[in-house]
Amino acid sequence: MIRFIITVSCSALIGAFLVTMHRQSDVPLISSILIAIFCLIAGAILGLQKKNADREDAIGLRKLLSDPSLLQEKRQNIVENLSILEATQELQRMVFEASTDLVSCIDEQDARQRFSSTLSMYWSFTSCDLFIWQRGSWRSLGGPASGDEPILAGPVQLPDSTDTVHDLTLDLSPAVDGQAAVVLRYAQCQPTISDHSLDDQRYVAEVLRGQLALSLRRVTLYHQLQELGRIDPLTTTMRRWYGMQRLDELIESDNSLALAMVDIDFFKAVNDNFGHSAGDVVLKSVGTILQKSLRTGDITCRYGGEEFMILLPNTSPHSALQVCERLRASVASLADLPCSVTVSIGLASCLIDDDHESLLTRADTALYEAKEKGRNQVIQSSVQTEPEDHIRTLTKMIRSKKKKDNS
Repeated sequence: MIRFIITVSCSALIGAFLVTMHRQSDVPLISSILIAIFCLIAGAILGLQKKNADREDAIGLRKLLSDPSLLQEKRQNIVENLSILEATQELQRMVFEASTDLVSCIDEQDARQRFSSTLSMYWSFTSCDLFIWQRGSWRSLGGPASGDEPILAGPVQLPDSTDTVHDLTLDLSPAVDGQAAVVLRYAQCQPTISDHSLDDQRYVAEVLRGQLALSLRRVTLYHQLQELGRIDPLTTTMRRWYGMQRLDELIESDNSLALAMVDIDFFKAVNDNFGHSAGDVVLKSVGTILQKSLRTGDITCRYGGEEFMILLPNTSPHSALQVCERLRASVASLADLPCSVTVSIGLASCLIDDDHESLLTRADTALYEAKEKGRNQVIQSSVQTEPEDHIRTLTKMIRSKKKKDNS
């Protein structure tokens, strides 16, 4: 009742103030009176609403006090709502922690491991596969796939309770220019979400899907930047710095390795007689045919000018010579060029104690010999005449034994 009186009184004061202001302005008196009446009526309505609400609250309170079961039911509802809020807050906290862990993920191998670690907080599974659609087929990131390729039928595909679908699939296509997905094989809910409803489980999967898509986007952009940084734009072969980095890695691996230095014969004459644009066409054609003629795992890089470096991992001296002869013949058969083009190749196989400088020196020496002998030929380093155990074939044990003997 007191609130009602106060509300109506305030409305009357506002009306009186407006009538008083009329005397100091050009507003018609009738307008001020109408506004004052409107304020009085609005105040009365608000006061009545507050009065009714107070009455209902008082009635509800008397019922609760008179019936302990209603009070207990009210308390139980409050406890249940608090539990739901706490569970939701815990899920949000875990999702936030997962997103912070994914921020620094930029590598494909690292992405697969981190995605697996993040999702394992909510689902147990036998394996995690990360797929991206490239050049008409699915490519597994971070290693070979452990199961079938994904079939995307929606943003989130939870395991089926009827056991017809065992995998959890998240569509990460928004992260790439095409399609992408992460698949959990034989996924089952962890205790963190097993007690939640199917809608809650789907909500968690949707939130994680968004976080994983952003992380995959960073991974693909980093991969694209790496590609731009290590690929020569004219010849589409690798740049020299990348070739030298891979050379050091392959030498340290202790496996067999052959290195070939390829030089385009009389390239200066091509530029002088046909122009630099014709020279660019020759460089591009030679770079393309070298890559097409090599095996998967072989590396071609532009070493400088008209010279290319080729790395042949896990290749014996005899096999390397056959590969280089095939490369030389492929270049000589190129057509639709301003002039006929040939290459000279110097070949060297990695010895037990080689570093990149000694291996490059022997390959360069063989290249110069090929040019002095008339070009358009392959010369293998003369060191290959040394005993077989000096050449890296399966030299891991040999090198280990030698280090042990020296120590």
